[in-house]
Amino acid sequence: MDNKHDEAAEREQRLQEALVAYLEAVEADRVPEAKELLAQYPEFADELAEFLANRDQIDQLAAPLRQAVEVAQRTIVNDAPTLAPGTTLPPQVGTSIRYFGEYELLEEIARGGMGVVFRARQTTLKRIVALKMILSGQLAGEEEVKRFYAEAEAAAKLDHPNIVPIFEIGQHDGQHYFSMSFIEGESLAHKVADGPVAPREAAELVKKIAVAIAYAHTEGVIHRDLKPGNVLVDRDGEPRITDFGLAKRVEGDSDLTSTGQVVGTPSYMPPEQASGKLDEVGPLADVYAAGGVLYCLLTARPPFQAANPLDTLLQVLEKDPVPVRDLVPQVPRDLETICLKCLEKEPRRRYGSAGEFAEDLQRFLDGEPVKARPISRPARLWRWCRRKPVVAGLTAAVTLLLLTLSIAGPLVALQQAQNASE
Repeated sequence: MDNKHDEAAEREQRLQEALVAYLEAVEADRVPEAKELLAQYPEFADELAEFLANRDQIDQLAAPLRQAVEVAQRTIVNDAPTLAPGTTLPPQVGTSIRYFGEYELLEEIARGGMGVVFRARQTTLKRIVALKMILSGQLAGEEEVKRFYAEAEAAAKLDHPNIVPIFEIGQHDGQHYFSMSFIEGESLAHKVADGPVAPREAAELVKKIAVAIAYAHTEGVIHRDLKPGNVLVDRDGEPRITDFGLAKRVEGDSDLTSTGQVVGTPSYMPPEQASGKLDEVGPLADVYAAGGVLYCLLTARPPFQAANPLDTLLQVLEKDPVPVRDLVPQVPRDLETICLKCLEKEPRRRYGSAGEFAEDLQRFLDGEPVKARPISRPARLWRWCRRKPVVAGLTAAVTLLLLTLSIAGPLVALQQAQNASE
């Protein structure tokens, strides 16, 4: 009886895994063909066929309802001409809206978990701007609205050439928004799509990022989500930091997240942030993330990346990044050392500030000795042992046993030989 129960439970778990895999593929815009899915899980052919049929029916029935909801949620009602077919707008705005107050919406340029950004023309000042709105529109909850305004206000107080400036914060017909400078260029994430960036160029870019972050820290703002996708490069090659959606005050209680929550992007998140210890997340979290950006520019990959976010977080907490020169041997050793110092697990082992990080990058660029020093193998082994005491203890015990045998073995053999001769 127990065996049958176990088999049924195992079968149900495997079916759930199949459904989760399908839904993850849908979310990633990699929808598998029905026959492909059925071929992959032949033992669930009947269940999956029923699931796919029901899913198609639900989509067909839901289409008119979605359309009605979109119409009801529109925050703008005017006689403006419609956008061209295929233009994507946030659900709360609707596909027939072209004007938003004094802004003419030209195209969607970015969409994230909380907001959507348009390239727009501000008709009163005749200038092109980036216009960000809350994705959920009038359905946004109080905390979501607070977080949206916290992002706008954090960036608005910063005046630095390498930080995207905020122009206006407001509300129109119940829709919250803010406008900012429109940067013509690409993000660092796009820049590394074709491969690593030259070491010197990478050092120059990240030095400017570090200087800007150091300035933000002096103004009391910690970014907390610094990554290649949140750094734009303009036509002059200047990096411009954007998206302060997870920013918090260096001091004070304006943080909208609570201890135990994991917020940010796992691949560029320091261990103290990955473990949910948000009260320990300070300016050195941005130093870590900036080092992660440098790592990505030098190798065209993040310092940590697994098949899913949870495994990535575990890597952040438990593993060291692959040394830069193991991936790209042409990277100068000093630059690798600078990068890996930023990515230290313990904040106290990183640079003491973003300013110190920028200064060491400048020393590298000037051909001067850098302050960062490579970690010796014994030191790295010791730190690993501290992170994994149980595994390290077992390893040490086995090593000691082997060492004992290697010494005792010859002694026993010698004693046996002596006994035989006697």
